[in-house]
Amino acid sequence: MNEQIEELLAVYALGGLSPEEEAEVEAYLAENPQAAALLEDAYAAVALLPYTAPPVDPSSEAEAALFARVEADLAAQAEPVRRTAVSTSPQPTLWDQIRAFFSLPLVTAVSLGTAVLLLIWGLSLNSQVQELNQDVQQFSADNSSLRTDFDALANENLTLTARVTELQAANQALDQQIDDLAQNNAELIATNNSLQTDLAQATANLDELQSYSAALEAEIAEVMANQPFDSSDVYAVTLPGTEEQPEASAQLVVDPESNTALLIVDGMPALPEDAVYQVLLIRGTEHETAETFRVDTEGEGVLLVHSTEPLQSFDAVGVSVEPEGGSVQRTGEIVLLGNIN
Repeated sequence: MNEQIEELLAVYALGGLSPEEEAEVEAYLAENPQAAALLEDAYAAVALLPYTAPPVDPSSEAEAALFARVEADLAAQAEPVRRTAVSTSPQPTLWDQIRAFFSLPLVTAVSLGTAVLLLIWGLSLNSQVQELNQDVQQFSADNSSLRTDFDALANENLTLTARVTELQAANQALDQQIDDLAQNNAELIATNNSLQTDLAQATANLDELQSYSAALEAEIAEVMANQPFDSSDVYAVTLPGTEEQPEASAQLVVDPESNTALLIVDGMPALPEDAVYQVLLIRGTEHETAETFRVDTEGEGVLLVHSTEPLQSFDAVGVSVEPEGGSVQRTGEIVLLGNIN
């Protein structure tokens, strides 16, 4: 809206503009229908201006002629005047009220200038109302746009909330997997520690077995070096296990002419650290104790048995369980027993 041109509309309606100003106003009216509506209001206000002129008293001649004409008209009527119903005067319109206002003696003195000022003020108010209406329409459009944006954001928020819920569920599943993996890792660590312990024990057993093997090899080398069995009458007897160790057995290689025999045992369980196996040389109800020995992890062992007398002079050979270091006389159970002759 061009407020400068709209202020000229009232003067345009009164015909008080120059040709150049009229051309400018008319071009503006052609492009702005709202300004044309304001001009119509200006024309309506200008139409009221004639009613604002001050009343003039008629001359005596005009007044006498008017009354004579009225009396002549009354005399010409020969018929009786019929009574007519009194009609109710119509309600004055807005324009009638405005006309009556401008006909008052107090108003007529300044009516023309006031009308022009009121016309300009009314046009200005009308322009402000139109601008406010445009602002209201713009605010309504902005509000609709904001509502659309709000609905879109609300839908996006619902989508994000659902996504967050999914991610929380996935995170809980991952936490559970982590807990399971941690438990599995702890179990693997415990298993590895157990295997390390078993490996250390196996290594110790291997070292012990290697030591025993070395000792056995040394003992076999000693037997071979001494060649205890030169006689052609060498024989072997079996020493079966007793009910204490039924799975045990032994072979005793005997040279009748020698005081030495070779004992080879098998299937005998390993004893605690404070116990050993000891060879018994039995004659009748008497017996002599000989070498002590241990077996390897497989329950096997080899040793030379020495006696102060030829072994053929004894009736039987046995093996008993004795304390560490051996006993002068048997104190434990006999686990191997067999006749020599």
